[in-house]
Amino acid sequence: MNDFFKYLAPGEFDKEWGLFLNVAGTAEILPGINYPPADHPAGYFFNWENGRILNEYQLNYITGGSGIYENKSGKYKVKSGTIFLTKPGDWHRYKPKQATGWTENYIGFNGSVAKN
Repeated sequence: MNDFFKYLAPGEFDKEWGLFLNVAGTAEILPGINYPPADHPAGYFFNWENGRILNEYQLNYITGGSGIYENKSGKYKVKSGTIFLTKPGDWHRYKPKQATGWTENYIGFNGSVAKN
């Protein structure tokens, strides 16, 4: 599998549609690999100790492996088939288990349609 990600810079015309994409990607994180990969832009990179807060919705679909997702409401086990949604302004963090890694597919989006 080839990892892929694309970060976009939506313009005002895009935003007028009410739903716009900021990022889309897929990655296979092999067992024992540090997470997240260091090649993502600074606005998306985070470390486990601090977590992060994004200014967009993010939908993550895990199609292999297992791990953990944590936000202010709790800590959740993640396994193959799990989908999780993070809302703008919510503190969160997630990572695959070192023993299993995981395969993730994700999109980041925003707009008035998403908020409704």
